[in-house]
Amino acid sequence: MLLLAFRNLVRRPLRSALTIFGLAVAVAVLACLSAFSHGYQRSLGTELDRMGFQMMLVPLGCPYDGAARVLKGKALENSLPESALELARRDPAVAVAAPLLMAAQARPSEGRADMWVGLDESALPLKPWWRMATGAKWFSESNSVILGCDAAEIEMRAPGDWLYSPETGEKLRVAGVLERSGTSDDNLFFVPLPTAQRMFQQPGRLTAIAIRLNDPAQVRAASERLQKIPGAQVVTLTEMMGTFLNLVGAVRTLLFSIALVALAIGVLSVFNTLLAAVVERTNEICILRAIGASRWQILHMITTEALLLTGAGSLGGILLAITAGRAVENLVKQFVPFAPNEPFFFMTGAIVLQSLAVGVLVGVIAGLYPSWKASRLQPAEALKGE
Repeated sequence: MLLLAFRNLVRRPLRSALTIFGLAVAVAVLACLSAFSHGYQRSLGTELDRMGFQMMLVPLGCPYDGAARVLKGKALENSLPESALELARRDPAVAVAAPLLMAAQARPSEGRADMWVGLDESALPLKPWWRMATGAKWFSESNSVILGCDAAEIEMRAPGDWLYSPETGEKLRVAGVLERSGTSDDNLFFVPLPTAQRMFQQPGRLTAIAIRLNDPAQVRAASERLQKIPGAQVVTLTEMMGTFLNLVGAVRTLLFSIALVALAIGVLSVFNTLLAAVVERTNEICILRAIGASRWQILHMITTEALLLTGAGSLGGILLAITAGRAVENLVKQFVPFAPNEPFFFMTGAIVLQSLAVGVLVGVIAGLYPSWKASRLQPAEALKGE
């Protein structure tokens, strides 16, 4: 029966191929969405967990946008008074309060912008991934700069070289180059906090303060106290993660709706292909009935054809998703809030099985009526076509 069903499908190779392709695209979209959703949540949780701190103080405004921009190494329009740092360090729940000043330096002649970060040694416990490829582990003097690995490659600088910033007029000596970490640090220029404040005319100002608590269970109480610091607002990483997942969830619901529409079109395509095949082969099916084929055997044959079509389409969709997933991820990252630096296209065995199950379900649904119609044909129907 399987061989007969296969031969019936290859009679119209173009029609069958188009049906398989349409279903493959629908299954690929569904598989990609599931892989992105699972991978994004997993990667976001991993990236936030390894930050080494539980909350941030950011300037007044949209707290989540501000915190996300800081975490991704982007500048903010507003700033904090440096007095907020001392007030944060006085809180009994705070173990580490690390000040940050971030500024973008446009390089229009080169079509890029450099991101500079001013910090002090209190930031080191919050950056467990920091490893020096070459050079010193910290700034040797006030005019030192530490380069991320990508920044060092672009500037073609090594420890001991001078780096001149024409926009600010600063001449800095490279103290060290960081190992690749896969974080935004790879692209950044790090200088001592006072140097950054002087370079970018921000005396006594900060972009944000990263805070690690003595006990993470004190987040709520500490947040309530720190929220009272003038000119600052508190954002916890747990709140950020929940907010980002909610935003992505709303977009995911829309995209899954689109995927369901694509699957519905796939069902109709399979249904049309099978029904056309039944109509074309009416005489043949009637002859099979005349020589002893039961209704169940005819129904089984058409259902097998449906499952072959959808099985091929589902497998093709999985392969298409795996092949194109990384390319699609690079495009999706531009629109995802706080997109993790590490890949978040995570295809699991469960997602593969789920996608295949959906394909099988499509085959069963699409093949119900054509197989029923074929099984109801009577041997006498063959004579009508003579």
